[in-house]
Amino acid sequence: MRVSSKMLHTAAVNALLNRQKSIGKAQNQLATGRRILSPADDPSGSTRILNLKKSVQVKEQYLVNIGTARQYSGFEEQTLSAVQNAIQRIRELAIQGNNDSQTAVSRKTIASEVKQQLESLLASANTRNANGEYIFSGFKGNTQPFSRDASGAYVYSGDQGQRLLQITEGRQIATGNSGSEVFLQLKNGNGIFTARDNASNAGTGVIDPGSVINSSLVDGDSYNITFANTTTATGTLTFNDAIGVNDDLSYTLNINGINVYSVAESGTPIASLTDLANQINLSVGTTNVRAIVTGGALQLANTSPNAGDIVINESLSGFTPGDGDALTGYFASNLTEANNSNTITLAQSGANYYLVEDSAGNIEASGAYQEGGAISFNGLQTNIKGSVDNGDIFTVSPSTNQSLFQTVQNLVDALEGGASGPTSLTNFHNTVSQFLTDIDQATDNITNIRASLGGRLNVLDSEENSNTDLILELRQTVSVIEDLDYTEAISSLNFQLTGLEAVFPYLIISSNFKLVARTSRSERRENEHPIFPCFSQLPSTLRILVF
Repeated sequence: MRVSSKMLHTAAVNALLNRQKSIGKAQNQLATGRRILSPADDPSGSTRILNLKKSVQVKEQYLVNIGTARQYSGFEEQTLSAVQNAIQRIRELAIQGNNDSQTAVSRKTIASEVKQQLESLLASANTRNANGEYIFSGFKGNTQPFSRDASGAYVYSGDQGQRLLQITEGRQIATGNSGSEVFLQLKNGNGIFTARDNASNAGTGVIDPGSVINSSLVDGDSYNITFANTTTATGTLTFNDAIGVNDDLSYTLNINGINVYSVAESGTPIASLTDLANQINLSVGTTNVRAIVTGGALQLANTSPNAGDIVINESLSGFTPGDGDALTGYFASNLTEANNSNTITLAQSGANYYLVEDSAGNIEASGAYQEGGAISFNGLQTNIKGSVDNGDIFTVSPSTNQSLFQTVQNLVDALEGGASGPTSLTNFHNTVSQFLTDIDQATDNITNIRASLGGRLNVLDSEENSNTDLILELRQTVSVIEDLDYTEAISSLNFQLTGLEAVFPYLIISSNFKLVARTSRSERRENEHPIFPCFSQLPSTLRILVF
């Protein structure tokens, strides 16, 4: 092959261009501080850098999510703090109103402040965040969660949803709680059961909220605690015929004016307390008195509160005049011809015996009533302070959900009820006692949610630190792969420039343009072509003459 001058010139120009390209690349590396300027420089490294930078972007998004979650959780924490402060103030007002030194008028004044606190609670429950979304509506951020309907009842229009944000690859965290969880799903009573009085009770008994003493025995049933009077009844009826001849003697037992049992001397009288109780209970629908045999004695109880005294009458008839016949009744009445009727009155006030019955009417516990004494049954325990009347009823039933708003509204209604007499005051005290137990459940619920929020904030802090550390490590790894070794790059650039400086004075190229290298004292001539691209890269000791 023939090597022409043009080929030599072309080869020289290409070599010069390649050297100029290398110098330009080195200078770009120095200017950017990066070793890899394009994927072609290091395909494997470029792939790793892309993956690492993608991981950095994901971690940075996690940091954004953490910031958002912290903002939302902090906003909810502030709102719940305000709710708890309002609850505490309402509790103080309830205790103040429960004092017997208060009058009906002063209690209504207290009720006014409680209602204002109730409005504050409702406003807090309808709080919006910085984005204008309701924080307690679940997934329905644009729907007001709480409102009152036409009857005054509180209505929840949100849902049970809980919004989550991704804060790490395998972890999401809640950014809030639904209004149902915070304000509605509150167990009344002590959280296991609730103890309440009957509004018709005639006594002054106030029942304690009670407690669980053996959870393994709790069966979830409902119970009635009723009160009765212990009688001196025996299970025997004795006819005493003075001359040993069976007359036409006849015994009659009346309760509240109703004949519940009659037997003639020639018949077979009931011979046990159990049979006597069963006989009395056959007429319970008309006498409104029921009999129970417990503790070795016959107890008589009104079937409803405030039913009055229980009047028992035993009578004997069918005497033969002058025979001296007599009878000893079930209730120890000594009946004779001259005194053939005896009335026993069991006063409604001051009942002395309690009975605990389950929902099927089975007696679960019984005993002599002592004010403040423990009444225990099926793993539960309570007590009653004050005097109780025959027929008074207290109910013990499983706790159910009750909204915070309804709990406070119950207090408002009680304060505005104008309690004044003994019975109404007793009802009021029972209502306030129940309120204090219910509001304590609400306080515990808010406290638990705030504790959960604190745990979330701790998790966010931990994950933020973890993500920040991971981002730093990833960026350091990217730097190791991508960043330039300045010492090596400068040495390489100087080496290339030195080589170019050494060869360039002897290079003469003629093509579409011509270059002539001269010394620094050479003349310069103008050229109609653009300046050679590598002109700016040449050492200052070189001069390029273009012609």
